[in-house]
Amino acid sequence: MTVLAILNPQSLLGEEIKQELGRRKGLSSEVRLLATEPDQIGAVTDLGGVAALVQECTAESLDGVDLAILLPGGEDSTPDPATLSSASTLLVIDPPQPWEDATPIVTGLDPAADRDGASKVLLSPSPIVILLAHLLRPLKELGPADVFAQVLMPASSRDQAGLDELFEQTRSILAMRDDKPTAVFGKQIAFNLLPGDADTSGYLRHLEVLLGAETRVAVQIVQAGVFHSLACSLMVSFEEDPGISALEEALAAHPWIELAEKDSRPGPTDAAAREEILVADLRPSPSRPGSYQLWAVMDNLTRGGASNVVEVVEGLFAFAS
Repeated sequence: MTVLAILNPQSLLGEEIKQELGRRKGLSSEVRLLATEPDQIGAVTDLGGVAALVQECTAESLDGVDLAILLPGGEDSTPDPATLSSASTLLVIDPPQPWEDATPIVTGLDPAADRDGASKVLLSPSPIVILLAHLLRPLKELGPADVFAQVLMPASSRDQAGLDELFEQTRSILAMRDDKPTAVFGKQIAFNLLPGDADTSGYLRHLEVLLGAETRVAVQIVQAGVFHSLACSLMVSFEEDPGISALEEALAAHPWIELAEKDSRPGPTDAAAREEILVADLRPSPSRPGSYQLWAVMDNLTRGGASNVVEVVEGLFAFAS
């Protein structure tokens, strides 16, 4: 049976991955909780309803591991590649720095995307990449030429510290106090929007691998004062106008996209804890013939995180979903 290891499991995404593994029975015979992050070593957490200890990640603790799932850690927790080589395959999740020779995978795009383990290092990319890949891959056969996406990031993209800071800021504002914490976001994020990461080159590289170089993509990131789920305003221009019906049919055929009712206006709260990507307000651009706009929301911890990771595991070890 398969032996898995989760590295740096003490995070919102780590908790979601553990729960998702618990829901998909039979994926592994053993799950080890390990840490390269010093603050996580020795922590007691829950694994399948049983208390589990997070141990230090060493070559010995990875011995016999078929797949190690590496979640991001702090700047002082960069793992030693020689240590990680003890695992047969490494799945890196949305690393803060570029990870050389890692193959990005978003499951459900097409059968060839679910690799068979030929690459030793795989990558589950940022939720931004996962969302855009799911939205754009169904449209590929229609010939999209240019794409502009504005993606609004939730506070949970900064893990529990981001949620706590948004909560405390909100409480201070409602109590008309001035003691708003700003350590995570740098300034007030509650009831506010801030410019996000200006360097989107990593996202674009991953999208090019997943979608091909034919489509030119531009992305703007905005940090939003919401707790969970990404929101995306997308404009797609085509070489030849396919018509709105063709777009609706292509999107509706994708397994993880749900077209909202015509008068529905889904927001981030509607996507929270759901697997589906909710798409609404699909319409032609009034000023650019052959261009279309849409609105989409997706949970960054489920479909944008844990579900993609666990489906990669299933694909690697030939388990049916």
